[in-house]
Amino acid sequence: MLVEYVGTSTPLNLNNRFNIIILIGLQGNGKTTTAAKLGYYLKKIDGKKPLLVPFDFKRPGSFDQLIQLAKSNNLSYLDLRNEDPNSALKKIIPFMEKEDLNVAIIDTAGRKEIDATLMEELKEIVAYFDKKEVIMVMDVTLGQTALDIVKGFKENLPITGGIFTKFDSSAKGGSVLSFRYATGSPIKFIGTGEKIQDIEVFDGDALISRLLGRGDLKGLFEKAQEVITLDESEKIAKDFESGKFDLNDFKMQLESIQKMGGLSKVFSMLPDPDGVRISKELMDEKLLRRTIAIINAMTKEERLHPEIINASRKERIARGTHVSKAEVNQVLKNFENFKKLLKFLKNIDLSRFRL
Repeated sequence: MLVEYVGTSTPLNLNNRFNIIILIGLQGNGKTTTAAKLGYYLKKIDGKKPLLVPFDFKRPGSFDQLIQLAKSNNLSYLDLRNEDPNSALKKIIPFMEKEDLNVAIIDTAGRKEIDATLMEELKEIVAYFDKKEVIMVMDVTLGQTALDIVKGFKENLPITGGIFTKFDSSAKGGSVLSFRYATGSPIKFIGTGEKIQDIEVFDGDALISRLLGRGDLKGLFEKAQEVITLDESEKIAKDFESGKFDLNDFKMQLESIQKMGGLSKVFSMLPDPDGVRISKELMDEKLLRRTIAIINAMTKEERLHPEIINASRKERIARGTHVSKAEVNQVLKNFENFKKLLKFLKNIDLSRFRL
C-alpha cells in the first residue's frame, strides 16, 4: 500500500537525559525556521525543555535569525558565535546540564549545493555525539531535484528522519517519496505555514490523499475543531442542511478560516473542488480582512439578503470602507463561489477518502 511506502507517524527518539537533534539540509530549505518551530512544538506539546543552537559559523546572520526567533518565542538558546566549531561542540551538553534542558536542536550550516567542505563539517558534528537524531530538512516543492539532493546527504551522513517545509503550498509532496526511496527513514514533521506553531506530525494517510488529489479532510476537520466553537459548528451544520447561506455566514466562515491559517492552507487540504474559483483577495490575509470590513459596512438587511445590493448600495458600501465599487463586486462574487464550495463539501462522500 502507498501509505506503507511513505510511512506513518514516527516520533523523535528522545529517551535520553540529553537528547541531540542535528538539522541538516541545503540553504534556503527552511532549516533555521524549522529549528525554532521544532523547539516550540517540543516545549508546548511534548513538555520538553529544548535548547536552540545556531551552528553555521560562516554565516553570522544565521545566529542572529535563530536567536531572535528564540527570544520572541521564549525558547532557550546558546550563542556560540565567538567560539570555533570544535570548542563549541564541547559546550552544548554542559550548558544543557547547567540550565536543566533536555533537547538540543542544532541548526547546522547550509549551502546552495552539496560540497565536500560542507559534508566534512557535518560529519564532525554528527560524529561528536554518541546518540542523536540526524534530521534532514527539505522544501517539499523541490520536485525532480529532490532525489539527487537526498542521495548526496545520505552517502555522507546517517539520516534518521526528515522534516518537510512549505506543505501549505500547492506542491503535492512527491519529494517525500524521493526521500523515503533514498533513505528508508521516516518523515517526522511537516511545516505548514510561516508562523511558529505551523508544524505538524507527519501523517502518511494525509500525504497519499494529497498525491491522489483527495485532499486531507481528516487534518482539515481536526484543525477546524481547534478553532471553531460548538455554537458555530452547529450553525454551520444547520446551514448545510437548509441550504441557507448569507453574508453573515460568509463572514463567520472567513473569520474561522483566519484562525485556521488562511484560505490557501484550507484549500491545500481539500480535494480539488471543480468549478470553484476563489480570488486572491481571500488567499491574502490582509485582503481577507478587507473583505470582512466590507461585509461589516453592509446593513443587516443587505447581509441577510445579498440579492438586494444594487449599484447605489454598492457605491455606499464602497465609500464607507474606502474601497472601489469593483472590490465590493469581487466580495459578492467570492460569496457566490463560496456557496458553491459549501455545496461541494456537503456532497462529498467521505468513504472515498479511506485508503
